[in-house]
Amino acid sequence: MRKLLVLTLCAGLASGCATAGTSRIQPSADPIDPVLLASYVSQLPIGSRVRVDLVDGHTLRGTLMQTTDTTIVVQRATRIPEPPQSLLLSNVAAVRFDPNTGSPGRAIVIGAVAGAGGALAVFLILAAIFAGD
Repeated sequence: MRKLLVLTLCAGLASGCATAGTSRIQPSADPIDPVLLASYVSQLPIGSRVRVDLVDGHTLRGTLMQTTDTTIVVQRATRIPEPPQSLLLSNVAAVRFDPNTGSPGRAIVIGAVAGAGGALAVFLILAAIFAGD
């Protein structure tokens, strides 16, 4: 019975049953004070990478180009170039400074190391089971 339970757990681990999901930001009931948000955004350096969460739940990532008391201008980070987008601060839920977002190579290495660690754990568990009683 113990071997069957361990094999079932190993199969579950190997199938990737513990995957991470993404979720959208829920619209907030309390609006952010535009004056406070304008004060924060004005302190960010022009040209910095930002993540802008809108009140409708969408998220924009890009480069901060200009700030005023009522609007911000963001150049979206997309594969196909788009014109800069002007956003009213009344439509913005949050603005976050987005430092180094990483590179695809870094993500590949992290995924490979995590996969190798999971495979090693499965093999060690199987070795412990069949090592002999």
